[in-house]
Amino acid sequence: MLFDFAKGPLTPEQQYDVCILGAGAAGITLAIRLGRAGKRVALCEGGGLDYEDDSQEIYAGQTIGDPYFDLDIARLRYFGGSTNHWGGYCRSFEPTDFNRGYLGDDFRWPISHDDILPYLAEACEIVEISSDYRDRLVDEELGLRQVDFKYSPPVRFGEKFQAEIESSKNIDLFLNCNFTDLTGADRRVRSVKLRNYADQDLEIRANSVVFAMGGIDNSRQLLWMERLHGGSFFDRDLPIGRYWMEHPHFIIGEALIKSWDQANLYFALTEKMQKALGIMGCGVVVEEQGDSTTKRLIKDLLCVAPGVGAWAADLAGKKLICSYRFQAAWEQAPNRENRVALSDRAVDRFGVPQSELHWRKASIDRETMLASTQQFNAFILRENLGRLQLRDWVYQGDEYPDDDILAGYHHMGGTRMSYSPRYGVVDGNCKVFGAENLYVAGSSLYTTAGYNNPTLAIVQFALRLADHLVKVV
Repeated sequence: MLFDFAKGPLTPEQQYDVCILGAGAAGITLAIRLGRAGKRVALCEGGGLDYEDDSQEIYAGQTIGDPYFDLDIARLRYFGGSTNHWGGYCRSFEPTDFNRGYLGDDFRWPISHDDILPYLAEACEIVEISSDYRDRLVDEELGLRQVDFKYSPPVRFGEKFQAEIESSKNIDLFLNCNFTDLTGADRRVRSVKLRNYADQDLEIRANSVVFAMGGIDNSRQLLWMERLHGGSFFDRDLPIGRYWMEHPHFIIGEALIKSWDQANLYFALTEKMQKALGIMGCGVVVEEQGDSTTKRLIKDLLCVAPGVGAWAADLAGKKLICSYRFQAAWEQAPNRENRVALSDRAVDRFGVPQSELHWRKASIDRETMLASTQQFNAFILRENLGRLQLRDWVYQGDEYPDDDILAGYHHMGGTRMSYSPRYGVVDGNCKVFGAENLYVAGSSLYTTAGYNNPTLAIVQFALRLADHLVKVV
């Protein structure tokens, strides 16, 4: 059933099994799974069914550090969340992503890849892709492989599941309900307090509560609860907001390559090579460009290397060579200093401090991109496939350009999983350390980021959390 708080006061009298705060990919997946299992669910969304400025402005904030997007345009705040504008690129974590302990305790997950693998097929069905991923080893010595990405239509979660949620006897969807506080004691949440844009209040009682408000606001709201209530609901001094991660995205160069069968290809290094080089995961996207770019690159090559340029010009005349753009998208190492904090200068309309995002790329982040690129370039040269021209900033070690792609709009970490409250906020079951019934869903719980787009794994983790909650509530 659907309740729109924008239309006037609401007074729900029943006790819910689970109250979920946030109706994006994580929240909707979790609600659907729990509802189908017979659990009574309150799904609370701060926005409505469509975009509204009143809701979106709650995401305003400030970034300190490297150039980044304005926080109120980097995500969407209405039913369906950021799936209302995601691109549909789908790939989940790989086994190696859960085996980074060799880089330090900050990199250690409390679970393994096998713990989320059983949910891959169902997650793929939800986003409407095949679960048959087919990677291919290209060169074992150089540790190079071609990886398979799938493409969702893309599925808009709000559109896909609205009818089922509205007709469900077990799920109540509350729109225009903005989280303001928790009530309870002795580490147990009793109810959730919500407010609409007319400053009317609503209280929902639930046996368990899940924060599914996104990769920035999960941290912001937990920090706010800590400031208001100290250790009433969870352990004090958890690293809330810390280890925040993104996927840096930059165009790293162009190349003249003997024509491939596919227009766009995606390459990465094997687990063995990543460990040997001491780096994280990096994907190199190879995108075919037009004839005008091919001609320009050949002209440049003739000026600096006439022999190679003549070779390329001959192949181009026979339509045997093309120009390609190389874009890198890579995994950022978890860094405790990259964090979501509460602003001491600005609050939203409900009195909650705005987000202050501290984000910088570290030396290992650059090395991950550079070492991966060098391995790929070595393969091109050894096989005499063509020539790769890297951007000056890449090989000269200059500052990252601020007019490039910058990042993937992928907000990860901040309420990360860990085996210890020293390094994380939630345990292997997504429960906040020290809490009795407070959980987190979404990419904010990622311990490491992989180089994969986060949505498919968000769905896997939500399905896994639902199975856990079915057993305990």
